Amino acid sequence: EPDYPYSWQRATGRSVGYLTGFIAEGLFTDQEDIYTHADQSAFGSRIMPGDIKYKDINGDCKITDEDKVALTDYGTLPRIQYGFGISIAWKKLDANVFFNGSAKRHMMINNIYPFGANDSNDHNLMKWIYDEHWREASPNSQAKYPRLGTLTTQIANNMQPSSYWMRCANFLRFKTLEIGYKLPYCRVYFSGDNLAVWSPFKLWDPELWYNSYPLQRTFNLGVQFNF
Repeated sequence: EPDYPYSWQRATGRSVGYLTGFIAEGLFTDQEDIYTHADQSAFGSRIMPGDIKYKDINGDCKITDEDKVALTDYGTLPRIQYGFGISIAWKKLDANVFFNGSAKRHMMINNIYPFGANDSNDHNLMKWIYDEHWREASPNSQAKYPRLGTLTTQIANNMQPSSYWMRCANFLRFKTLEIGYKLPYCRVYFSGDNLAVWSPFKLWDPELWYNSYPLQRTFNLGVQFNF
């Protein structure tokens, strides 16, 4: 993988193997906070309290693609994919388990509605966004989500890739379990698939996207005959 200079990443906003974006400094608290900060009007929306504030990396008092930096050095693809399992047998009993997971993996969630694809027909609002977004009635500069809008022209500033939207998406999945018992002419077994997943990312299954059909948890009880 080429080791491109940091200045090349900032100047072009592109990189090979890097995830680039702005460094977020929280949310604007009021109009004075907006006036005293670098100009963020280049994104096409009027900046208002509750919008994401970006760090002026090059010090020119304007927030543009020149202020993008490498947020991670390996993009959104996991650096580690792994799996492990164990099979044991004792007298007439046997058991098999398997786990799989990803590590050093990040996810950007700035494309979830209403912060992405705002002019599409997808106008559903997730409850967890409604409950924790910035509100004018009770402003909170540490809110998990910025102010809401209905059109891209209203919140284009908040849709930019930045550290505000980056989440750790590592996970460990309890993929399969099978337990069996041998009888004289058959084996009775119980099996389960997609039994559990552990991850610091809690909004949805970290292996999927927010609007994907979820992985099903399945259980089976069966008999294998031996002749």
